[in-house]
Amino acid sequence: MSSAYPTPGAVISLRSATWKVLGTSILKQGFREVRCRGMTGLVRDKEARFVWDLERGARILDPAAINLVPDASPGLIDTKLHLAAAFRATPTTTRRPLTLGKAAIDDLTFQHLPVQRALAQDRVRLLIADDVGLGKTLEAGLITSELALRGRADRILVITTRAMLTQFQKEFWTRFSIPLARLDSAAIRRMRNRIPAHYNVFDQFDRSIVSIDTLKRDTQIRDALKHSYWDLIIIDEAHNAAARKAAAGSNSQRAELAQLLSQRTDSLLLLTATPHDGSQESFASLITMLDPTRVPDPTRLHRSDIEDLVVRRFRSSPEVVVDIGREVPKRELFPRRFPISPEEEVAYQSIAELHLDLDTDGTRGRAIDLFRTTIAKAIFSSPAACHETLERRIRGIENGAARGTEADRDRLRALADQVAAIDTGAFSKYQELLQLLRELRWTGKSTRDRLVIFSERIATVAWLAERLREDLNLAADQVARVDGGSVEADVRTQEVIEAFGQERSPIRILIASDMASEGLNLHFQCHRLIHFDLPWSLLRFQQRNGRIDRYGQDRPPQISYFVGESTHPKVRQMWVLEKLVAKDEAAQAGVGDPAVFLGAGDAQGEEAVVAEAIASGIGADAFERQMDERAAEAVIHMSIDDEYAALFGDYADPAPAAALNGASVDDGPPRLFKDTFTYATAMVERLSRPEENAFPEMPGIFPDDRLIRLSIPADMRSRDGFGYASDGAVDGRFMPEEAVGPGNRIELTDIGVLCTRRADADRVHASLRAAGLETVMLQSGADDRSVPGVRVTTMHRAKGLEFFAVAIPFLSDTAFPPQGALRAAVDGADREDIVNQYRSLLHVAATRAKKALRVSWSGTLTGLVGDDAQK
Repeated sequence: MSSAYPTPGAVISLRSATWKVLGTSILKQGFREVRCRGMTGLVRDKEARFVWDLERGARILDPAAINLVPDASPGLIDTKLHLAAAFRATPTTTRRPLTLGKAAIDDLTFQHLPVQRALAQDRVRLLIADDVGLGKTLEAGLITSELALRGRADRILVITTRAMLTQFQKEFWTRFSIPLARLDSAAIRRMRNRIPAHYNVFDQFDRSIVSIDTLKRDTQIRDALKHSYWDLIIIDEAHNAAARKAAAGSNSQRAELAQLLSQRTDSLLLLTATPHDGSQESFASLITMLDPTRVPDPTRLHRSDIEDLVVRRFRSSPEVVVDIGREVPKRELFPRRFPISPEEEVAYQSIAELHLDLDTDGTRGRAIDLFRTTIAKAIFSSPAACHETLERRIRGIENGAARGTEADRDRLRALADQVAAIDTGAFSKYQELLQLLRELRWTGKSTRDRLVIFSERIATVAWLAERLREDLNLAADQVARVDGGSVEADVRTQEVIEAFGQERSPIRILIASDMASEGLNLHFQCHRLIHFDLPWSLLRFQQRNGRIDRYGQDRPPQISYFVGESTHPKVRQMWVLEKLVAKDEAAQAGVGDPAVFLGAGDAQGEEAVVAEAIASGIGADAFERQMDERAAEAVIHMSIDDEYAALFGDYADPAPAAALNGASVDDGPPRLFKDTFTYATAMVERLSRPEENAFPEMPGIFPDDRLIRLSIPADMRSRDGFGYASDGAVDGRFMPEEAVGPGNRIELTDIGVLCTRRADADRVHASLRAAGLETVMLQSGADDRSVPGVRVTTMHRAKGLEFFAVAIPFLSDTAFPPQGALRAAVDGADREDIVNQYRSLLHVAATRAKKALRVSWSGTLTGLVGDDAQK
């Protein structure tokens, strides 16, 4: 604490930051308060108030102590670095995209459209409703990067599901270098113990990510939203916040939160593969968040009024097929038909013929409300799930907490006894699962042969986890479950899903409820998915499959499901779920929006339609005819009905050229260094001077390996005591803690591996991906294509010889091999000389890879390229 007292206009140093004093005042008991605006680092342009008498180390900076000195550095490097940093921080004025082809993702043309649409808008408000697995998160990342280049995304808030927190954070950091502070339940608990109750946590995190359920149930965090404002808010899985026909309780709370958030931001991105539940009102609720003036009547939504606010493509859309049709292996579906056991026949028959007094007491009359339908849904999952459902209702009837007569209780008790008689040996579907694994010769030893097993019921998930460990002789850590049922669901879910994608993780089987069916990437080490029970929703079926059947999968996704066969006519009529699988295949083949088959765009609505078919006993064939009739009707409506097209059509019209070309054609500020690696090298070398004291130990710079290794600087460590991270750990506002390597080191590289044969490139590509590294492939003959980490102006074909590049992106704007080496190799007339020169380049690349390409999200050594690269 300083005895001197600053006056307005003074510049002070306080809490390791520089501030300009805006005003002063005297508080009670004579304490002196200063009101300031930040001038440096994270506090730049932020206003704050401090009690001067309580701030240790606060001091007034004397302007007379500033000395202007000439730049005596060699080659004026200090001036160049200062200007380069200023240029890089200067917002661009052009509306033309600048990041396409430069992010750490494959450059897919259909993903350019959302970026172009966003930049054509004066105020970015966009609903991105592309199909499952087409990269909505990546499209949002590209838009965010473009807005950041224009100074329009300094404050960012991402709202997603709790299962998606880590993955979304990881995608933004590793692919776009955008750090998001993850405010999960554990982080919020830590902060509760360190900060005052009235403190607004969002004032401390310019860029953060939080689950919508945390906002919904945490009143303090929710109140903080009302007093904060952002440049950009992204709401992932936005259908969870849309107005739905059956919305109540938590759904309506999410909708209210989303409406609030839409008013607290300049730019808004809504991401969902299911933007409506089949109704105009549902779709209109999302459009209203973007622009309330576009929806004068929510019951009559016209496509022509909203086209510029929506981007929606399906897997069958022509532009999508062109980009990924050859890249994504074709899905393989394997139905497993089996006869049910005598014990199951008894229970199934009793359910099919069950009549309950409580079912006749209902006033709503929908099949989904019939308790008999609930029992059928449970038995389709497992005897354990069914028995749990029955016992819960029996207890409810007995203690007066649930509807039902004494006769109902007796009927349900008799049925519960029949279900309890279905032991493991009589549970035919489980025995069929074991048979499937035997036929696959699956042992759990291969790191890249992992299984995802989906079940709707938590009781089934728990039962399967216990039985599979025992029956397959697996260790406890080889079988993991994600069901959202535990108190620590937020943290545990993120840990399990992250581990499942890591090569060195022991997990071999992931058993998941439908909380893991949305958005998650489960395809890195896995290409086999098993539906232990089929969902009563086509949308849910597609969402589950999309976890492994998505862009980036390098093996044909193998998807298995089970169909029990009964001799009882009523039981056979109950089994209509297999027809949903057929309609999923039709949707993949070109129908477009799969919602046309059931006439609903959300899982709850589709479940109601399926429940009606099962309760009425119409049978599978009649159920299929109903779906086909709805689809045929949709085709007719789409051509003549603008309102219908607004719901079920795609939105792929290009952004207006005038909007993109009308502004400055400036492609960005000038560059004083040829690429980012060169600039980073010069910057680190300058800061490594002893007098700067910027690093705890001297950074290592290896130009030949294009590698920079450094320890985390002190000013990137947490020391403000706000409780988000422990003192001394990396501050999440700069980079995620999980991205730090062993020994608190950061490693940056932009190396690439060049191969002369596709088979070699494929092996290197697969090896690097298995090691947890993001990689891309580039084939010769591409016309001026750019890929992350490797910029190739021209790749020639010489005498029929093709070349392939495997790129590992960390820094952008770099090139490997050098263009001169490329041209020297291909300009020669002799094929053998070309091969030899490229082989020498490959040897260098492989050597570098074995030294440097070890950085993964977890920061651990996850494997080497190995002998494949040496070939």
